[in-house]
Amino acid sequence: MFLFFKKSYRFIRIILHVLWGIIQVVYHLNEVDSLSEKEKKIVLNWFDKFVQLLNIEKKIHGEIHPENQLMVANHISWKDILLLNSIYPTRFVAMSEISKWPIVGWLSTKVGTLFVKRGNISDIRRLNEQIYNLIAAGERVTLFPEGATSDGSEIAHLYPGLFQSVISSSENDIPLGVQPIVIVYKVDDSLSPHIPFTGKGSMLGNLWTVLGFDHITADIYFTSYISSENMTRKTLSKNSLQQMREILSVKI
Repeated sequence: MFLFFKKSYRFIRIILHVLWGIIQVVYHLNEVDSLSEKEKKIVLNWFDKFVQLLNIEKKIHGEIHPENQLMVANHISWKDILLLNSIYPTRFVAMSEISKWPIVGWLSTKVGTLFVKRGNISDIRRLNEQIYNLIAAGERVTLFPEGATSDGSEIAHLYPGLFQSVISSSENDIPLGVQPIVIVYKVDDSLSPHIPFTGKGSMLGNLWTVLGFDHITADIYFTSYISSENMTRKTLSKNSLQQMREILSVKI
């Protein structure tokens, strides 16, 4: 019974925080393509508070490379987006279906999420060009190239399609590259089967489960920058995967 009331209290706080986020979006984020530094800080602070409400302690390892780059991360849960958004300003790439979700779709659109139609080659080409233009202009774009979530114990094949966005720089004067990121969630210093969200059950159900934990550790490893110079998208994705797997193998 105590656990139920504890979860309920935490859930109510999250609902209030989401409502506050909607208010912030309405009043501060009308032009997502040109967020000011103040507006970016508002977004960072909102996501950081959300992470705190989930009782997640962030431990950041390494540094974000200062050069223009595509950020690629392993994908374990919907919490990954909250986590990374609380560390650095970024646009995320998500499937177009999410844009139709109530509230979540609207919020995602307002914070600059880039949507791609699943399996649509022409849409991937369009998105590659859009990502290139954003990165070349100084923005960061983050994607989860596994294409699906995992339990966090391994990193699957990385789909190379959207790596073309930084390969395109070989035809331009602006050098681009990739910085792979590895996320590891732990409870009591061990991987927990309750933290990942692999599509089984509902996101709300997973949230309810997570609210029962008093302390979750999230280690975020920013690995070495990989230049796209003289690379193909397949080679770039392969090198990123190797780098990510090497980190994961010694950190879990």
